[in-house]
Amino acid sequence: MPMLFETTTIKSMTMTNRFVRSATAECMANENGSCSPKLTDLMVRLAKGGVGLIITSHAYVSREGQAGYGQLGVYSDELVPGLAAMADSVHNAGGRIAVQLAHAGCHANPDLTAQTPLGPSSIKGEGMPDCRMMTGDDFRMVAEAFGKAAARVRWGPDTCCPRLFAE
Repeated sequence: MPMLFETTTIKSMTMTNRFVRSATAECMANENGSCSPKLTDLMVRLAKGGVGLIITSHAYVSREGQAGYGQLGVYSDELVPGLAAMADSVHNAGGRIAVQLAHAGCHANPDLTAQTPLGPSSIKGEGMPDCRMMTGDDFRMVAEAFGKAAARVRWGPDTCCPRLFAE
């Protein structure tokens, strides 16, 4: 049990302890997926409460991949300042933060995206929206969206958001 309270390092990210808050759906982001003050405040409270690493809720990498209301987004460079401010606030409170990247696929919400959900196969299930089967171009587009989203939140001196993952 004492190991839970020991400082630990994952690659270049040092955490004050081994307590990890797993990704959960807070539903606190603004309508466009940007960080809201309420979401940032929650993350800061978790850090001040002693959580060593906070993993955000699933953050959608492209507009058509949004699953729910209040979901965090990482689909645009315009969202980086809010993500960076949230990360800085968590770091200032003594915590670390990571982003869970996601695409809802057939579970995307067409009411939010104004698009037909797309997934690896066309499925129809009870309570699910119609889903369009992805083409090769769609797979490439989603893969590229994941790559761009990862670059937005990756730590490093030559990235747009140098404080999101580690110090």
